[in-house]
Order: sequence, then C-alpha cells, then structure tokens
Amino acid sequence: MKVFTIIKEDSKRIPDKNFIDINGYPLWWYLLSELEGLHVTVNTDSQKFINQLRSSQLKSIKVINRLQKHIDWENDENLGSSPVEDMLFEFCETIDRSEIVVLTHVTSPFLKKETIFDAVDMLQNDHKSKSIHSVHQVQDFVWLKRANEVSPVNFFTDRIQRTQDLSPILISKGAFFIARAGDILDQRNRLPEPLLFFPLDHVQAVEIDNFEDLKFARLLSALY
Repeated sequence: MKVFTIIKEDSKRIPDKNFIDINGYPLWWYLLSELEGLHVTVNTDSQKFINQLRSSQLKSIKVINRLQKHIDWENDENLGSSPVEDMLFEFCETIDRSEIVVLTHVTSPFLKKETIFDAVDMLQNDHKSKSIHSVHQVQDFVWLKRANEVSPVNFFTDRIQRTQDLSPILISKGAFFIARAGDILDQRNRLPEPLLFFPLDHVQAVEIDNFEDLKFARLLSALY
C-alpha cells in the first residue's frame, strides 16, 4: 500500500492553512504523524514544509518536488480545475500497477490509519468494486439550493416523516480515495468504477475548509 498526498505553500480561503497552528502543531503534522511508518509520498511546492519535516521526528515521509506545470495549473484561475489528479496519475506511473494507492489530504487531520486499513480490507473483499471513497453519512432532511431557488431532496410538506426512515445522504469527504494504481491509470480517474463508499465517524469526517472548521478542529484536538 502506498499513500500519496499533497501540501502546497499557499492557500486562499485560510492563508497559510497547511501550516496554521493547531494546539502547538502545524495542520499537516496531524495526519502525517498518524501515518508515520507507512509508505507516504508528499508532493509539494513548499520549502517551508520541507524544512519543518526535517525538524520533526517523522522519518518515513518521502518528498517529491511539484512540477512547474502543476504549479502553473494551480495558479491559473481561468482553468477552474485542480492538478491533483494529474499528480496522482504521474505518481501511479512510478509504482507497480497492482499497488493499492491511498490518496489523502492533510486537511483531514483526525483520520486514523486503522480506518484506512479497514477501507482497504473492504475494497479487497469486494471483488466487483475498483475503488473506495470516504463519506460522511447523514439521515436528515435536505434541500438543494440553485441560485435563488430551493428544492427539497427528501422533504415532503404533505406529511411528517421520521428521519430514521430516510435513505442516507452520503457527503463526499477528502479523507481518502483508494484504488489500485492500474485501475486509476486505466480509467484516468482517482475513483475508478465500480465505487464503494466508506462512512467516517463525526470526528474523522472533519475537514479544514474554512475558519469555522479550523476553530472546531482546535477544540477537538484539545479533547482527543
């Protein structure tokens, strides 16, 4: 099993996000320290991260420098897309096609390695599926908002429903995208089909996307 992740120097929504302090440690440290001992490769454009990693006690992290084409891609606002998949494809081309690849993100600081192992086991025991993705599963009433229009997804005004009777809503989480390198390359997709979903608990489902997430993560890190 190979773990692949990315760490960039600059962030827009939360400036310096990957390095922001959470109870004495930079954000990136939480996931990478949890994954210490696994085969982890970090694609980065950040000398700051490299310097911090060298000063840490983490010894099993391999670093590869981000290609200029990916830096340019990420900085081109006209493209409206991320180069992460292309980075993943190039990483998969350097390893055996049969290897299980775990694409993860340091913005999921409370993900546990045991959860990754459980997800890999689920994928390997399902002989039809080719990938597995982390989700947060909720059973609640949901509306979809498009511009100024709001439409119900599973809410009916003509009767009162019980939330426990609702079909689960699966919310995509960037904690992990897991598949074999060959399947990723064949389908040119980080989630080759058929696809499985792996529900995360509330804590592991936390992602740092905005300042409210950051505040919540600081509270959680003080408790766990």
